[in-house]
Amino acid sequence: MLVGLVVIASHGCGGGSPLDTVPVSGTVTLDGTPVEGATVVFAPTAGDGTAATGITDRNGRYLLTTLAPNDGALPGSYMVMISKTEREGGDPAAEAVKPGMTPEEATRAAMEAHMASGQAEAEFVDHLPARYKNPGASGLTAEVARGERKEFDFELTSD
Repeated sequence: MLVGLVVIASHGCGGGSPLDTVPVSGTVTLDGTPVEGATVVFAPTAGDGTAATGITDRNGRYLLTTLAPNDGALPGSYMVMISKTEREGGDPAAEAVKPGMTPEEATRAAMEAHMASGQAEAEFVDHLPARYKNPGASGLTAEVARGERKEFDFELTSD
């Protein structure tokens, strides 16, 4: 029985996982200008894969996350979707929440701000052409392979 426990423990600790990710990063630009706050999604072309996502910084740089923050993507083929959607006119509920509030205080402040704003439903604005958030129309793909860091830059255009 002791030998069995040692064998089980050795398989559960350390060693490689079948879900080893590859560090993936890159830059997103629109007409040559870095895009801040865009969501980058690597959607596996195989139905049983796992997607990876990232958000661009002020320089348009992103790092993908699959299982843990900034761990990258699993090896495989991907369709890439990129979007940047923001609430028009700001979000009074989000602006009402302040650092240090308890969850109850934050919820109450957000609800009161939303009610006071008189906004029934939020309106959203897309800041990138719609085709880039559609995997079939984006034309963006990526192939992630084991063994090295991958850099994928996406140069989007308005037309």
